[in-house]
Amino acid sequence: MAEFIERLESQLVGWLGAPSILRGLFDEARAVDPVLVVGGRALVSSFAGVTEVLTDPSFGVKEIYAARMERTSGAFFLGMDAGPAYDREASLVRQVVRPADIGTVRSIARATAWDLVDAARPVGTMDAVAGFSRIIPTRIVQQFFGVPGPSDADLMRWMRTIFWEIFLNLTNDAAVAVAADASSHELSPYLMGLIEARKADRLKGSRDDFLCRLIDQQKQPGGGFDDDGIRRNIGGIIVGAVDTQSKAIAHALEQLLKRPAALEIARTAACEGNDVLLRGAVFEALRYNPMNPVLPRFCQRDHVLGHGTGRAKKVPQGTLVFASTFGAMFDDAKVEAPGEFRADRPSDNYLHFGLGLHRCFGERFNDVVLPEAIKAILSLPELRLEGAIQYDGPFPEHLAVRFDPR
Repeated sequence: MAEFIERLESQLVGWLGAPSILRGLFDEARAVDPVLVVGGRALVSSFAGVTEVLTDPSFGVKEIYAARMERTSGAFFLGMDAGPAYDREASLVRQVVRPADIGTVRSIARATAWDLVDAARPVGTMDAVAGFSRIIPTRIVQQFFGVPGPSDADLMRWMRTIFWEIFLNLTNDAAVAVAADASSHELSPYLMGLIEARKADRLKGSRDDFLCRLIDQQKQPGGGFDDDGIRRNIGGIIVGAVDTQSKAIAHALEQLLKRPAALEIARTAACEGNDVLLRGAVFEALRYNPMNPVLPRFCQRDHVLGHGTGRAKKVPQGTLVFASTFGAMFDDAKVEAPGEFRADRPSDNYLHFGLGLHRCFGERFNDVVLPEAIKAILSLPELRLEGAIQYDGPFPEHLAVRFDPR
């Protein structure tokens, strides 16, 4: 078992391109023991166990993420544990989110996706990552969050390299760290300059984007972030926005295209305007290859997982815990007939965006962006795969699809 957890830690990135292998490993681990604790590491693969890890304050993130965030994008509340700093910063960021924002983000995603699809129609081929899934969240960062970047290429590079270092550099790869530091040294002054420029813009007009709202918040009673606080928080938000959404779109699309019956459900729902069923099909497809198959947590004090059950297990203080959301979503103790594709599963069967204090900030946006992207690309006639996803480390880089040009 110790060897299994060591392999998971060292080879997880490589296994991302083989979800069936990864799922089999998690199923095997859950059958042996849903809470494996060996040598300062633990793998939790049951739905109940993963839920407990992600929601109980005994398990934190600052030991895992905080230093890397501070060094690259800057301190951000999703790298903090519960306390006054988390409460203040999370509250300030969430105050500038408005109910109408969901519609705004949906419109950006829809317009971008259809423009890309329509441009590809006469060609008959498309790179569903480089030419589609990665562009859509980039436009959302630019148009809704208000960070255009010097160029698409620079913005995408900054987001990927910094995200990789903070969240996915499990083996402490020096090259990953160097790339993230280089991006950080470009991103930080760029954001500070952008903040200054937007402050000048506020005197001239009524532009509204997420960055402008954080700036306007400074003048409200009680104040808001200082300029560096704005830099840290807009940076933290956008770093997590591009490649996670791109990966989710690519993974869901590939899984649908591998399953003719599931594809027909999604295509019919898209054609009939049944957004509820389409969303169900997209997130069910994503269950077979989630964008975050494992979420690491640090056990900050001794904790008994499953206390009062027949399989209670002590997790000692100082243990690095791998909470397998992928494994949990195939646990038949929670998920009915987990091996079947069902587009009508209840939403509480899914752990795509985590749970608890560090639940994904962009979850509500993903709820509309992913179905809008899939709806557009499924409009291409006779859409089919031309090979598997090609990865750049943990990130989808290319996915060739073919369709009938019309």
